[in-house]
Amino acid sequence: MRYYPINLDLAGRSVLVVGGGVIAEGKARQLVEAGARVRIVSPALTDPLSELANAGTLAWRRGVFAESDLDGVWLVISATDDQTVNETVAQAAARRNLLCNVVDQPALCNFITPALVTRGRLQISVSTGGGSPSVAQRVKREIAELIGDEYSELVELAAELRAEAKPLLPDFEQRRTLLHSFAESEAIELLRAGKRDEARQLAFHLLHTTVQTETNREQS
Repeated sequence: MRYYPINLDLAGRSVLVVGGGVIAEGKARQLVEAGARVRIVSPALTDPLSELANAGTLAWRRGVFAESDLDGVWLVISATDDQTVNETVAQAAARRNLLCNVVDQPALCNFITPALVTRGRLQISVSTGGGSPSVAQRVKREIAELIGDEYSELVELAAELRAEAKPLLPDFEQRRTLLHSFAESEAIELLRAGKRDEARQLAFHLLHTTVQTETNREQS
């Protein structure tokens, strides 16, 4: 069976993390970055998680998991080293038809999280379907060596170009052709060389050329 890949919009949604250790910390940070309203239940927290709780970035209930912790929750991640707790969380989430991930235990999950390479808004997901997290980490490392921060800048310029093109090129196919041309242009080499202004000039040269071409076509 293959998993269905999906990116979730968690902004403003309540998410529960069970556990307060290093792994739970990593999961909580990712959820906070995604805009989720994070709640943690655990007898103790790592120092960084304590700082986040004290700052009001996430909510913490000191104690052990109870099914009532799932009230109002949209998604739950169990990141403890206690198998009984992990199974209890998974069973309680299943009764409520909630999205549930138990770290490194695909049999207890109804979704799994991929290894991620993140460059700004660009996210590259690597998954082995739970078959080998170690292989996923190796692939992630190799991709990270190939894809630098210039791709984050490329995404931002493409988004700016798209916004500028929308009122000037109302036809979807025209905009798609323009954006494809930009993505395949030498802009990435310019960004890699630190020439952001030149890359931006290239983007808008393509836009103006396309607009002019379409205007001439309509007038002919």
